[in-house]
Amino acid sequence: MLSGRTWRRRQAVRRRRRRFVSPSIKATLEEAIYGSLIAIFTFPISLFIAELGVWVMIVWMQPLDFIISNFYLTLVSIQALFLLIPAYHRQPIRLLFAAIVAYLIWMALVSIASFDPITTLFGKLPY
Repeated sequence: MLSGRTWRRRQAVRRRRRRFVSPSIKATLEEAIYGSLIAIFTFPISLFIAELGVWVMIVWMQPLDFIISNFYLTLVSIQALFLLIPAYHRQPIRLLFAAIVAYLIWMALVSIASFDPITTLFGKLPY
């Protein structure tokens, strides 16, 4: 029944050191990465669909302010539809980071690349 060990050989109990990141911080970082990936993959899709709407409005010879307002409405609504996925699954950190990264991508397009929804791809309006 008794093992051959004596109490003298027993080692002192030591506290474990935490060398790694806590699980809650690790989960938060993981959700932030997934949210960023959602934005990186879905924002170009929203942008291309909105640009298709710009082309249609140019073909229909709509006024410039109508084209711009429809472009922004389409871009934001399509991106919001993609952001419904983490909202439905109750993932607020993923939703927050997806929205922030999508906004940062848009700001980079507008400020750094000087993107204009009409003239960048289609040139000046022919009418």
